[in-house]
Amino acid sequence: MSFIVESNSLERHRFRKMFNKKNSIITVTILLVILLIAGYLYEQGEARAYLGETQGKSININQVNYNYELYGQGDYTVIVNGSAGESLLHRQALKEKFEGKARLLFYDRPGYPSSEGEFKTPEDVAKDLHFMFRKFGFDMKFIFVGEEYGSLVMEEYIKLYPEEVIGGIFINPLGQSVGSEEIKRYVDRETASFFSKKILGYVGLPRLLQNMGIIDFYNQTSFRSQEEKEKYANVMLSREMMAVVEQELNVLTESKSDPIKPSILGSSPLIVMTSEKNKIEFNQENYLLYSDDSELFIYADSIKDLGFQQPEDIVSMLNGLVDKLIRQSFR
Repeated sequence: MSFIVESNSLERHRFRKMFNKKNSIITVTILLVILLIAGYLYEQGEARAYLGETQGKSININQVNYNYELYGQGDYTVIVNGSAGESLLHRQALKEKFEGKARLLFYDRPGYPSSEGEFKTPEDVAKDLHFMFRKFGFDMKFIFVGEEYGSLVMEEYIKLYPEEVIGGIFINPLGQSVGSEEIKRYVDRETASFFSKKILGYVGLPRLLQNMGIIDFYNQTSFRSQEEKEKYANVMLSREMMAVVEQELNVLTESKSDPIKPSILGSSPLIVMTSEKNKIEFNQENYLLYSDDSELFIYADSIKDLGFQQPEDIVSMLNGLVDKLIRQSFR
């Protein structure tokens, strides 16, 4: 009889233990779901806050609503083609330093949050720009600035409409190296952390770790202030921004380059700005062949994004180029 009582007590103990274990699993699962939902909502809210900020106006060209902004005044129009991942911070950095005798035209390529429409190749973007300028009623004579991926758009425009390019600045140009092993290694370096960031980014974990100071994903990039760093990090850690950057960089690995046509720009002044390392790795001195009046400017290897990190160097070259064009116009 005693044996039966003890057996019943043991069974009740086991049942309570199983019940408590089951409750614990359910509780943990519910808490996990709540945390995931909270993380997702946090990510969506922060992404909207940082990517939703726009400046300028929109214009529809070939089924794309391009966001664009004209800044400054002058007889010359400078078309700024930024690197992969360019944001309002890049625009602001250049605008703060620029006081030249020209106006700057910034625009967002298809795929970026401020422009609506399907992703387009650099050649198609160059064609759209041509139609855009005609729609604006511009005098079809432009100075082009193209950095990294943006140099591909600039190069396509030069090939399609060389008579419309009266001057230019290539910054870390990559178009002549597309599809090469060097470019593939470059893209691998730039996108190495994207997969994990995008997966964890569904619930805002990379953004949260960055904002709390637990992990610093951008400790190798120089910033003018902590506020600027915070904005930059929150823009670049957005899944939408990572997706378009990855899409553009994949173009570099999947495309084929066309040979440079020497002197296609005639005597229009051209400047190639790059680091010593990139100059050698991507044979960037070849870009000097585009013009009979070309020069090379070398900046430090540590600079990854010249337009954002040292816009004053670009402004200095741009002002000199504009002054040269003004002097030539009086001859």
